[in-house]
Amino acid sequence: MVPRALLAVLVTVGGCLAQVPAPARPGWIETLPEAPGKLYALGTANLGGNEGEAINRASDRARLELVARLRATVRGSTSVTTRSSELQGEGLKPIGSQDRQVRDEVSVGAKAEDLPGLAVERTFSDPPGRTVYALACLDLGQAQGTLAARLDQLRERRIRVGAELSRRARWRLRTLQGDLARLDESIGLLALTGTGLGLRPHLQSERVLVADRLAQMEGQTLPALDLAKTTVGLRVNVDLPSGIAAYLEAQIRECGLLNRNLDPDLLLELSFAGGTQGPEFIAADMDLYQGVRYRIEARMTILDGEGGTALTRAVPLQITQYGSPEGMINDFRRLFERRLPRLLAEVQAELR
Repeated sequence: MVPRALLAVLVTVGGCLAQVPAPARPGWIETLPEAPGKLYALGTANLGGNEGEAINRASDRARLELVARLRATVRGSTSVTTRSSELQGEGLKPIGSQDRQVRDEVSVGAKAEDLPGLAVERTFSDPPGRTVYALACLDLGQAQGTLAARLDQLRERRIRVGAELSRRARWRLRTLQGDLARLDESIGLLALTGTGLGLRPHLQSERVLVADRLAQMEGQTLPALDLAKTTVGLRVNVDLPSGIAAYLEAQIRECGLLNRNLDPDLLLELSFAGGTQGPEFIAADMDLYQGVRYRIEARMTILDGEGGTALTRAVPLQITQYGSPEGMINDFRRLFERRLPRLLAEVQAELR
């Protein structure tokens, strides 16, 4: 069997495998592009057994590198990196190089993930060099527009809270306060470029208004969340099998809440993973040793129905089975029935 890493450079010719030249390395690997209003950074990762995971790691490193250039504080650590080059010929010209990551953990913090206008523009896999490259780009014009739009959205959220006196209103204002602080951090992160600085006075006014409103609630006895009067909508990212949506909505009602998908107080979000074609309820892939593997992989979260902000952590729902998907729907139901009450308890704790 031909290793996966070689498939990109082998083709079938006359019934036999013949080696063909690997794709030329793009110029942006050696020299970063230059364009008005844009900043670039390069990230790399070792090409292991899963090319998709390697691309994700290289992409994270590219974003991390770009943000580091803006002198941001992000959570990330890279340890024991060995760079080596192989030389040949009289002139000792390099014929290849490789980065070996002995142990590498990268966590791109909120400042990098939320920085508007930051995206991975291109990737390139180099199987002979066992390396994946990613090019991150920060579009400053797009960043300016997104920052202004975010500020408008936060202002609207404050206005919608109005004069409501409840634990839910207090939670929304506290969340809004955090979102305004993060927006301020993003503008500060871009300060060296001048992007978003004109928004700072309006942002500070919003922060003062929210702080004053929260101060008015301090010391007041606010009513607790009444689950019997709380509406919950269902949001999923796949087409569910027949009867599953009705089952999920019935479980919401079984927990003492009202199911309503139009302007609900809370949102139960189920985000399913899948294969290369996109998310699926039951995904299937081939295991070389055990045959077809069927899996249900989802993350379940309860969100605030108005702002879409997570009220709980994302709880994984994972089921794996080989050979046949039979019985997996029933396993999913049992797992969901155990996890939903725990999430609702988290909501009540959050809104205390």
